[in-house]
Amino acid sequence: MKKLILDHSLTPSPLKSINCDLSELTAENDPDESRFLKLVTARDEFIQKYLQNLPEEEKNQFATAELQVNGALVAYAEGSFKASLKQLSGLVRGRKAVNKYR
Repeated sequence: MKKLILDHSLTPSPLKSINCDLSELTAENDPDESRFLKLVTARDEFIQKYLQNLPEEEKNQFATAELQVNGALVAYAEGSFKASLKQLSGLVRGRKAVNKYR
């Protein structure tokens, strides 16, 4: 898969670390979905806390920059979900075919 770019000019260092781990995970052929969930959750918790400490103007700038990153993560998650459904439906069809010939 294509490596996601999750950093922008306003990304703080601790978030860059989480983003790096997420980016590497999403570049894998068969990424661990539970690890993806943990990293996305940690990312969200960090951002929520970080936003509480920012002045209003910086908060708006940071949130605007994060919208694009969030969109990329949502697109990745939706793509992974569709791929999983496709794989699952193939397994179900195969199982039905095997049962048919028993």
